[in-house]
Amino acid sequence: MTLADLKHLIKYTRWANSQEIEEMISHSDVPSKAVTWLAHILAAEHLWLDRMTDDPRNHVVWPDWKLYECLEQQQDLARRWEKFFQNMTDADIERKVSYTNTQGKEFTNTVSDILLHLALHAPHHRGQINAELRAEGYDPPYIDYIQAVRTNQI
Repeated sequence: MTLADLKHLIKYTRWANSQEIEEMISHSDVPSKAVTWLAHILAAEHLWLDRMTDDPRNHVVWPDWKLYECLEQQQDLARRWEKFFQNMTDADIERKVSYTNTQGKEFTNTVSDILLHLALHAPHHRGQINAELRAEGYDPPYIDYIQAVRTNQI
């Protein structure tokens, strides 16, 4: 997988997360589970960026963010991803990142593996969000990858 491929997948992740946030903000009472999963998706991105950039913030995996805090985090992530990808080359995605996970275990993965993990992690939780929204009577956003491509969002 190339750097361009991975950037494209992260761009899709950013778009799909934005769609979820926009949908939830449009309602006065969204399910708390949906917000919890959204916060987790965003926090995981932050945490992995912390690890890949040696940022000492070390975000928690399951923060107690409210919906508008998720919007702020989404905006911060857009800036962080732009900075992260600035001047990156294909060779950079093979850089090894050593880190300690939330259970205290040490691992090493490539930037490529981490970016692919993030691209595959978020859809699982967005599916949970959409199922929860639907169960509460809301019409969840259409966030399939193909929709983003068809509508030239990515």
